[in-house]
Amino acid sequence: MIRTHIITGFLGVGKTTAILSLLQQKPEAEKWAVLVNEFGEVGVDGAILASQSDTMANVVTREIPGGCLCCVSGLPFQMGLNLLIAREKPDVLLIEPTGLGHPRNILQTLRSEHYQSQLDVRASLCLVDPRHLSLPRYLEHETFIDQIRLADVLIANKTDLACDADQQAFAQCVDQARPPKSASARVTQGQIDIALLNYPSDASRLAVYPDAHQHSEAKGLEQQPALAGDEPYRMLSNHGQGHYSLGWMVQGATLFSLAKLRSWLSSLAVERAKGLINTDEGAYVFNLREGVLSEMPTRALDESRIELIAAEPLDHALLQHALLACQAD
Repeated sequence: MIRTHIITGFLGVGKTTAILSLLQQKPEAEKWAVLVNEFGEVGVDGAILASQSDTMANVVTREIPGGCLCCVSGLPFQMGLNLLIAREKPDVLLIEPTGLGHPRNILQTLRSEHYQSQLDVRASLCLVDPRHLSLPRYLEHETFIDQIRLADVLIANKTDLACDADQQAFAQCVDQARPPKSASARVTQGQIDIALLNYPSDASRLAVYPDAHQHSEAKGLEQQPALAGDEPYRMLSNHGQGHYSLGWMVQGATLFSLAKLRSWLSSLAVERAKGLINTDEGAYVFNLREGVLSEMPTRALDESRIELIAAEPLDHALLQHALLACQAD
């Protein structure tokens, strides 16, 4: 039986960082698999996890860009999940849906009769930024509401940035949860305790908006094919759930100016920007959230990837021109 957990949370709340924290705490002898789904087409989060976990023993990752697991939780999702189980035979499976994804359909699939002899569905964890619990655009978002409602364990991340009123809003959210949450925690930088995975899954938790996230299009688990040898870059886009994504894959031999990238990313009026990029000062992971740009060095990359997500349509031509202008001289 594979112990299985869903790690949910809205865009930019720190799910990928939290999963890396869990992987660093895993028992050495156990094999863990991570299934990462993204709203954007490029697949940045999966690449970040792979780049940061490639030195960890018994860890495998698979990314599913350009769709929502909650919308492909029928046959395509089951086929991909079956393949992952058969090939890797993990002890633990962590599933990270896109921040815009609704967990209801995924939970239904994992609890279905087909997987009862294979998966031991345990606690679902939801990360929230306490600062969002007083903002109408989050409190009125049906997916945000149900991510919190369906979670067994609720975790406040980025608490170092939250004021007393934000902390009180989180405490109230936990106290008012029905059924009660199995556990809650307050952390910074996604440093969650592996012990939070020990709680059971409560199937009595019901969505308030079970039909909030329906799409006519259902994608499978195909990864974006690598760039061809003579293809310098590729631009990809997606939209849905009131959000728009625009991303690029760039040949690894192309170097960007670190100084120019910092300036350009910091100037963007988008909800989220993230990327793994080869620069003239080494490879870096970039993350822009709520106007704050963070970065950390990583290993050299076979190709650079960057993704922008916004609540308004993005100017493809203008943004691509600005990105290419950041190439190193």
